[in-house]
Amino acid sequence: MTKDYFNDLFIFEMANSHQGSVEHGIDIIKAMGKIARKYNIKAAVKLQYRDLDTFIHPDYKERQDVKHIPRFMSTRLGYDQFTQLVDAVRSEGMITMSTPFDETGVEWCMDQGIDVIKIASCSSLDWPLLSTVARTKKPLIISTGGKTISDIDKLYNFFSHRDCEFAFLHCIAEYPAPLEGLQLDFIDRMKKRYRDVTIGYSGHEAPDDNMVPMMAIAKGAKILERHVGLPTETIKLNAYSMNPEQADVWVKNVLLAKSMCKMNKENQKFITQGEIDSLRSLMRGVYAKRNIKKGEALAAEDIFFAMPCGDKQLTSGEFKDGKIIASKDYQAYEEIQEKAPISGIGVVRNAIHDAKGMLYEAGIALGNDFEVELSHHYGIPHFRQYGAIIINIINREYCKKYI
Repeated sequence: MTKDYFNDLFIFEMANSHQGSVEHGIDIIKAMGKIARKYNIKAAVKLQYRDLDTFIHPDYKERQDVKHIPRFMSTRLGYDQFTQLVDAVRSEGMITMSTPFDETGVEWCMDQGIDVIKIASCSSLDWPLLSTVARTKKPLIISTGGKTISDIDKLYNFFSHRDCEFAFLHCIAEYPAPLEGLQLDFIDRMKKRYRDVTIGYSGHEAPDDNMVPMMAIAKGAKILERHVGLPTETIKLNAYSMNPEQADVWVKNVLLAKSMCKMNKENQKFITQGEIDSLRSLMRGVYAKRNIKKGEALAAEDIFFAMPCGDKQLTSGEFKDGKIIASKDYQAYEEIQEKAPISGIGVVRNAIHDAKGMLYEAGIALGNDFEVELSHHYGIPHFRQYGAIIINIINREYCKKYI
């Protein structure tokens, strides 16, 4: 199991939207499966497991005045009924996923061969439950609603020390969650602090709001989760669950956000031919100010800069005073078609700039007292293929080298 398993995962959270009916639950699963196939996405349907015989105190099972209990009891499903839902998820070609809220729920996950176990925000400091979950060695996704950075540190170390493969979801545990309280900037902090963990976003905002998931993608979320359901004449969804039409739009907008944010595989900005053509049409080219003979070095007084700039023409930014030798005769006002010179100092300068940028990006501070060496056994022109930059930081206490 690798980090890639979690990347680009869409989670359709069913919770109690099945209304205690296997048939209605299967209808929801089929609706989500249709969306997953339409957009060719990696999708999971998530269930919630509670052994209500032991999860709720005996004295409270019939109480109507305690939050959640009436809802849990009225939508109750047993192990065999959940197994039918799990089979339906597999039939739709999606990943099976469940949140166990007690140890019996963990046993159900194992017996049914659930692919991924989810830890709910309300259970993420339930250490007896977490210990049981960790022993399964299943891939884990952990919601962090209502948890401080210190709490999340504990979770990170707990599961790391047990060699578990896990991901974190940023979420706000309000239902529905207000837009002004989503704190999406926290995704940035989680990505920096837990660099080896996939970070995602579990949304509880209004179901018609598609700006939030797009922003979460822009922040770097790799997993997206939303509550889903299927309204009927007698079933009304809650204020944070999506119907199939809303879920379809949600997926569509998330994929659009991904395409808007995407760079190439090397995580480098790629320059399109359209950009190149557009910018070149506005650049200044190099033109001969006088007649120039083949073999002459082009000096600043021999040329001038003007637009338009031809496809093969030297640009003003590429010109180096006295460093370019004319490869043919040029007439006055003719465009200069020469290759930009490659200088050793330019290679060295670019290499140093790249190294400094890499260190800054990684958050590594060098200070002011250091030396830089360039190792280029096959010459500076071949530095990119065979060379190395060595940064020496030496004082009376230690010697450190970055290579």
